[in-house]
Amino acid sequence: MIVVSLTVSPVKNERGKIIGASKIARDITEQRRSQEQIAALAREAEHRSKNLLTTVRALVNLSHGDTPDSLKTAIEGRIQALANVNSMFVETRWIGAELSAIAVEELAPFAEKDKKRVRVDGPPTVLEPNKAQAIAVIVHEFATNAAKYGSLSNDKGNLDLTWQQQSDGPLVLRWKEAGGPVATRPSREGFGSRVIKQMVRQLGGEARFDWQPDGLALEITFPARN
Repeated sequence: MIVVSLTVSPVKNERGKIIGASKIARDITEQRRSQEQIAALAREAEHRSKNLLTTVRALVNLSHGDTPDSLKTAIEGRIQALANVNSMFVETRWIGAELSAIAVEELAPFAEKDKKRVRVDGPPTVLEPNKAQAIAVIVHEFATNAAKYGSLSNDKGNLDLTWQQQSDGPLVLRWKEAGGPVATRPSREGFGSRVIKQMVRQLGGEARFDWQPDGLALEITFPARN
């Protein structure tokens, strides 16, 4: 079966009387297929854009700063984390992003002087776009907090970001800081914590915090696939 564009025109004699018809059928199968593909891509782009804007809106609403400049910095950092991971989607044609690439991208600024301070380790894991965006923001948020208050706030601290998955079970992501100031449980929930909780909900997972004497330990468990 093919798709055709059919044109029918009358054939007249010298007196103007219709004596027949001329029919032309053009094969437009490829043209129709291209139109359908463009329409499908447009719908997909609209869907992804709406998801991204929803995430951005949530991040902006959850952001807070003691001054306008600090608020601007917080929002810019979180949106930049989303921009970084969205660039990775282009390379995979929106299949997703490799978890190790996300981690390295977000932690690279903290390992410029000493690469041993930051360790990233785990099996090859491609996260679909929504989960990749959430993980990018989570890693960015914890790296920012570590640089301000945790193991990256001095010259001796370090951190490990590792993950593992058994067969088709959930993915377990672990963040472990050491060598920084003594970690203490916050007396109240900060705005950064709210951002992290929002992203963990987007993952459909759960997070466990452990404020150990030598640094914060975090474990996030979430389904690797929808």
